Amino acid sequence: MPAPIAVFAFNRPDLLRQTLDALAGNTLADRSSVTIFCDGPRHEQDVPTTRAVRTVARHTQGFAALEVVERPHNLGCAASIIDGLTCMFAEHERLIVIEDDILCSKHTLSFLNAGLERYQDTPTVWNVAAWSPPPGIFAMPEGYPYDVYAVPRFNCWGWASWRDRVLSVDWQATDFSAFAGNPWLHRAFNAGGADLTPLLFAQMRGRLNTWDILMDYARFQQGCVGINPVYAYTHNLGMGSGTHTTRHTGRFDTNIAAAVPPSNHFRWLEHIFIDQDVLAAYSEALCPPRHAVDAQHPAQARLQGIRAARRAIVENMAQLNIPPERISLLTGLDGEDVRRLLIELRREDRQH
Repeated sequence: MPAPIAVFAFNRPDLLRQTLDALAGNTLADRSSVTIFCDGPRHEQDVPTTRAVRTVARHTQGFAALEVVERPHNLGCAASIIDGLTCMFAEHERLIVIEDDILCSKHTLSFLNAGLERYQDTPTVWNVAAWSPPPGIFAMPEGYPYDVYAVPRFNCWGWASWRDRVLSVDWQATDFSAFAGNPWLHRAFNAGGADLTPLLFAQMRGRLNTWDILMDYARFQQGCVGINPVYAYTHNLGMGSGTHTTRHTGRFDTNIAAAVPPSNHFRWLEHIFIDQDVLAAYSEALCPPRHAVDAQHPAQARLQGIRAARRAIVENMAQLNIPPERISLLTGLDGEDVRRLLIELRREDRQH
């Protein structure tokens, strides 16, 4: 039997309709059960759209079974998904997860189910993802011999995993203080992208209300990787309209028609390894250098990037009330540099 599907929705009925129509067009849809979690309105203005979402959900067709879970109150993005995952994995060994703005190719369910079967007994594989950056920003090394690759990052734009992985997540990240004061762990976590450690700090400080960075942190704690396809099986429709994707960009637009069904000739990774050329291209696709002010002066850009990274680390530690001397000891930064950065940060806080 194919794995059950959990769909998470809130207040975007048009996107949900497109998501469900595409999902129902999959070759395994009529053999798959789907549960749609509909979060409640935050305020009166949300009532019409959340009500429309529930109408779309209730009229969904094309699946072997349908259940709609209607939240009476707003849980928020993180709590809604965490609760839904906990409920689903309490009943099922495997699960496919699609959010309300993820457009699937007709082969998405086949790919994710095949990946679940292939890697269930490979504990170093945390999840199988359906999305990958488009070739325009993510060039695979010439001659790469597989149809999937492994990266130290959890990708949530259509994914599948197993009960033993997801139910092991510490959603409170109770060991965060030990991580926060260790720059070596920061660098290690950032292997999958330079944004990971800043995102985790933002989540733990209450600046974000999300779940996927906590999932990624759990993956990192357990030394696992995610499996991604070379060619994406999903496309994100919601850039610019989501809770955390508020800025529209076409940078990550994918051509899901290029995805192929996982036939007998599909080239899975037999040995789980991270190709460093693939990882470098992947990390740059997700997190291009923000401080590359002039492509003709890479040394200048690199120096600015290093300064920005040092500044972020000092700011993070200062927020945890770590004294300057301790920051200097932990980071290897000169004590005078630490004090200067702290003065800059205090000055900026006063100006804001």
